Amino acid sequence: MTDKDIQKQISRRRYLETIGVTGAGAALAGCTSGSGTPTTEGTGTDGGMSGGDTPSSGGTFVVGSSSKASTLDLHKATRRPEQTILSAIHEPMFRMNPDLDPEAHLAADWSSNEDATEYVFTLEEGITFHNGDELTAEEVVWSWERFVENSPQSYLLAPADSFEATGDYEVTVSFSDPYPLLPRYLTNPLTGFVSRSAVEESENYGQNIAVGTGPYQWESWERGTAVTVSRYEDYNWAPEFVSNQGPGYPEEFRFEHHPEATTLLNELTDGGVHGSSYITLTDTGEVENSDGASLVRKEYTRPGYLAINTQKAPTDNVNVRRAINHAVNKQPVIEAALGGEGYPIWSIVPPIAVNGLSEERAKELGEQYNQSRARELLEQEGWTNSSQGETRTKDGEELTLTFYAFTIPRYAQMGEVIAPMLGEVGINAELEVLEAGTLYNNLESGNHHITTMAYGGNWAVNAIEPILLGENTATEGGTNYSLWENDEFDELLNQAKTSPDEEARQEAITQAQELIIEEAPVTPICAFNKIYGYKNEVAGMDAWTEHPWWPDQEWMNRLELGL
Repeated sequence: MTDKDIQKQISRRRYLETIGVTGAGAALAGCTSGSGTPTTEGTGTDGGMSGGDTPSSGGTFVVGSSSKASTLDLHKATRRPEQTILSAIHEPMFRMNPDLDPEAHLAADWSSNEDATEYVFTLEEGITFHNGDELTAEEVVWSWERFVENSPQSYLLAPADSFEATGDYEVTVSFSDPYPLLPRYLTNPLTGFVSRSAVEESENYGQNIAVGTGPYQWESWERGTAVTVSRYEDYNWAPEFVSNQGPGYPEEFRFEHHPEATTLLNELTDGGVHGSSYITLTDTGEVENSDGASLVRKEYTRPGYLAINTQKAPTDNVNVRRAINHAVNKQPVIEAALGGEGYPIWSIVPPIAVNGLSEERAKELGEQYNQSRARELLEQEGWTNSSQGETRTKDGEELTLTFYAFTIPRYAQMGEVIAPMLGEVGINAELEVLEAGTLYNNLESGNHHITTMAYGGNWAVNAIEPILLGENTATEGGTNYSLWENDEFDELLNQAKTSPDEEARQEAITQAQELIIEEAPVTPICAFNKIYGYKNEVAGMDAWTEHPWWPDQEWMNRLELGL
């Protein structure tokens, strides 16, 4: 959808007729680094993708995860384990179709005025929550207001001046400034809808119940073990580009917690797990060489990086941050921590993301691996040592950094490989591998100097806003773990989101990325391959992976996959 298209009134059917989407979706795009469409590859153990049969109805589909959810309140969740489960329970107003355009889903019609300051959404009638409540305009307004009040990603809708029910099934959203990216933002699953009555009747919503409009409904939560959702039999409103409009094929999805990588691998290849996107990247060969399971992979836009605390000495000094960037040799990290399942990046936005800097430009500006330069920068700031590899000191204080990593193996392994690299230039990085609750509590308290992190997006603006916008700092409940606050960056990001002129938006997002490289609040390391391992008996894989950004469309496999 172009910017001009956003200003037109569009119905679901007319939109589909316009772009020509039928059946299970459009064909996959090839590798076009300039277009922003990533390469898509999927192979089974025999070199051809398996799982193409239509699933049968019934059974329990077991999804394996190495990390457990902490809340199932849609508007308070931030992490992938929660979103994996919530993708079955909740739905947003828009979905990303196979042409990578936002397509109205729960809205039958929508329009915007010429300068994109007012949007009107006409809801599909007859859509119900799992408790029988109907999705009305009042429910939408209440949910969006609750999202803005509670979600760490509230910035997506926070610029709105008002959400108003202008009819039983009509919602009007008004902005003071142009907001042309709203339809794109409304594909974010966390902007979806929860039942108002369920929240008001529950003393602990998100812990003992979650009620949405998705194809599966809350069944049970066995703490530390599994979350089970059951098929919502009334569901029949999936987008037309999905081969199954609903309900889902399995009677249940069971999301099991297997914290040990070896256990999860064994459960997938020889045990009870049917599918998982949490298989350690270094174990991909084990899946591909097994008799009972296969793997699909995709070079993707999700970056792995170091978030550097810009508010805590000594990493509040830009040259110390640049030295950290120069000290990290990316390729050994990819090989040792990811088993080669990734590619190096020099900007926090990978070049295959829409509006990402080209690899050439990012490398030209970026802090490439150069131990000598790292040492020079540290010396320049007064951090000295008497022999190579010795921890540097300044005014009697050692250059010791608190280094956190998540227990998910790929992030822990990244930390284990990077810490000694920093030691080689005289930085003593004291690595602590922490479970989720402890990690995020420490990050929100600003106790860290550096931490391994991954938080990406398919568009440059979406990739950097959550992790670097000043108002999204972790100490204020957001996901900016660098605690970076830069007025120039924030203004460039604002222009990239609100300018009515598309070229002006592109120029602003380019300048924003260049400023990130200059100020070094993060150390870009690599973008991961996205993988999904599945038992050979799983059907429907072809339908799901036809979507060019299938790894981020987990909601689709709740409808497409089965046994």
